[in-house]
Amino acid sequence: MHELPLVFFTVFGQLSAGMVFLSSLYYLVNHTKDKISIIQKINVISLIFMAIGMIIASFHLGHPLRALNVIFGIGRSPMSNEIFTFGVLFGVTFASVVLNYFSCYPTNDKFKFFRVICWKVNKIPYVNGLLSAVLILLSIVFVWTIVLTYMLPTVKTWDTYYTALQMYTAMFALGGIASAMLGLKRLGSVVFFIGGLLILLLKIPYANLMATITPELTAQQSGWMIGECALILVALLLVIINIWRANYAMILSIIAFTCVFVAEICGRIVFYNLWIIPL
Repeated sequence: MHELPLVFFTVFGQLSAGMVFLSSLYYLVNHTKDKISIIQKINVISLIFMAIGMIIASFHLGHPLRALNVIFGIGRSPMSNEIFTFGVLFGVTFASVVLNYFSCYPTNDKFKFFRVICWKVNKIPYVNGLLSAVLILLSIVFVWTIVLTYMLPTVKTWDTYYTALQMYTAMFALGGIASAMLGLKRLGSVVFFIGGLLILLLKIPYANLMATITPELTAQQSGWMIGECALILVALLLVIINIWRANYAMILSIIAFTCVFVAEICGRIVFYNLWIIPL
């Protein structure tokens, strides 16, 4: 499947955007020192996911070095805007991680040059709060650039509001379950439940709409759709069990995250397999 790199790029991108969105939102609400360590962990892992996504996406171009060509399309190409916004999200997230690190450990003797710079930047009033607000906005805008890349009038199966709904529900379901696994148990679980339930509720009307456009192609995707829904249901059940347990079980959280990630890979494969241009 030629689009497989894009399948993983969009899923990793929405996963990262959801994690950054929730960690930044939580920072604005509660940024005590013990909570900052959780926020830092979420942001660092989101950076790893972003890097993996960018590396995988570069192979869609046939040669990784061709990724630099996206610079020339910024402003006029939806895909260039998408990749550029993703890069900005990565850069601002990285800056936030570095600033918070030296804010928590101002006397650290490592990286003295960066420590001095960060110490001066951290003296700016509310700088980390402003960065968190920017990250919330960037994460939403980045996912919207993905939507604009695929809502093409020439592709009838993509030019529907379900494209936007799929991208944002994936962002919240993936970001929510990952954030819950990494420490934001209550906020992450609530957001995951909202995203997961919306994915399930929207699946039948989405399939019915696709069937009116291309019934044969839609029928061929039934296995992927059922697999996605089944995995989301398993993840929901595991999260419920974990909530009711006296002791939080990390293994259940990891399994739930894996189920959601694989489910969204299945859902994205369906999305790309439904590419069609009516004659």
